[in-house]
Amino acid sequence: MDASEDMAKVSRKLNYSIDESATVFRITWYSVASKPNVILDAYNEAESQVFNGDAKFSLRIAGEKAKVNISVDGAKSSVGVEAEGMDEVAVGVFLDDLVGSLNDALAKYDSLPSEDKAKLKRALVAKTCWDRLVREILNKSPLNDVYHQVAHGREMMIKAVEGEDGMHPITLTTSGWLSQIESLPRDEALPGNIASELAKKSIEWKRETQEVISRYL
Repeated sequence: MDASEDMAKVSRKLNYSIDESATVFRITWYSVASKPNVILDAYNEAESQVFNGDAKFSLRIAGEKAKVNISVDGAKSSVGVEAEGMDEVAVGVFLDDLVGSLNDALAKYDSLPSEDKAKLKRALVAKTCWDRLVREILNKSPLNDVYHQVAHGREMMIKAVEGEDGMHPITLTTSGWLSQIESLPRDEALPGNIASELAKKSIEWKRETQEVISRYL
């Protein structure tokens, strides 16, 4: 994180015992990005023999603009969280609360039966897709990248609510959006009006996905 001269930077570390570093990363991502008005700035995941992932977010702490970085090091079974904001005390309180809620979430995940773990993991992936979708729209990425996030998020949500009575609303609305944009040029950015409407719709998908995640965490 590039620290601004007038911003305080505070960090915390957390060790975990769960043998699923990718899931730890997505639970950490959710712990930050489930808060209001959080925007994903960048992310990276690398999984060969050992998982490593990091993501950067813009948000507000105590009403002021702030940045939060998360990183998961699978080799060390550790989570790093770093925040940068105008008020060092407020940033420290934010991080302490975040680490506390993350600890609770990891403990709840670890206690779930395997079937619930599988559904939760899929909902967590869908959550990252909606955040990535907004990032692709803001970056004016080609439709192909936008389409992938909608399609993958939809697939994960279908599996996350599999077996429930009726069709989850998110399944229907994502299907409608895929039909609407699939005929557009794949190597061009979405037209401004469609991009704006899709970004607004993603807020609804985030909320619905977070409701599913909250059943478990």
